[in-house]
Amino acid sequence: MGNSIVTSDVRAGQHSIRLNRAGEGNADAVLFLHGSGPGATGMSNFSGTIPAFADSYDCLVIDEVGWGDSSHPDTPPGARIRQNVEAVLELLDELDLDRVHLVGNSMGGALALHLLARAPERFGKAVLMGAAGAGNMTGPTPAMMRLINFYDDPTPRAMAELISFMLHDPDLFGDRLGTIAEERLAVAVRPEVERSHRQTFTMAPGTGPGLPEIALNRIPHDVLLVHGREDVIVPPEGSEWFARRIPNARLHLIPHCGHWAQIEQAAHFNAVTRSFLAGQL
Repeated sequence: MGNSIVTSDVRAGQHSIRLNRAGEGNADAVLFLHGSGPGATGMSNFSGTIPAFADSYDCLVIDEVGWGDSSHPDTPPGARIRQNVEAVLELLDELDLDRVHLVGNSMGGALALHLLARAPERFGKAVLMGAAGAGNMTGPTPAMMRLINFYDDPTPRAMAELISFMLHDPDLFGDRLGTIAEERLAVAVRPEVERSHRQTFTMAPGTGPGLPEIALNRIPHDVLLVHGREDVIVPPEGSEWFARRIPNARLHLIPHCGHWAQIEQAAHFNAVTRSFLAGQL
């Protein structure tokens, strides 16, 4: 059971999914679901997370359909999450995995909730960081609007600014921020990636990423809602709203932390998540 990352493209129904896997052979598997920012991929969200889990878990880090090196099909307004729900279930079938835990960031958190509601028997515990889709949000925050409208000004400066919005302390990256922005921009400006981003955020009325409250009320899983206290992309009030509606949810608020808890407060996030998955929290 090696901890090195093996990258492959896996057929999932009509889609191809880029899979980065480490710890194959460990008894329990964890599927990591990234957020929706321009140029986002599984590894851009979780490359630093895998080493903390691959010793004990079969870690599956994917590019969701419509992002990175996975398929970029044309998608009707509001259908992206539903499309990814089916793709994830087909991926698990292809990998012969009966049941996995979920870790989802932002829109990946919303996708995780849809998966728990759609096929509860296929999933164990779920950790959601800054999850999108809470019903108490009156609309996107100004920082989220910069993410949604990124392609109005797809420049390295705009990407660096957007990344800084994800963090409470942008100095965390120091001089590396510009380099990271350029690397992520190289993915974002690919024509298929831009097209998928625009389709993802073209919403028909009533087709946002959230679940009906009655569906949240019926989720039986243990759910840990992790939120950065200083998150300006998805305010922490969203996780508080979920915590009052998911029966077995608990809320963990991290101070001095923005939207990327797994990056900005990595040691804290990893410790809390491992304790939760092990039944110690």
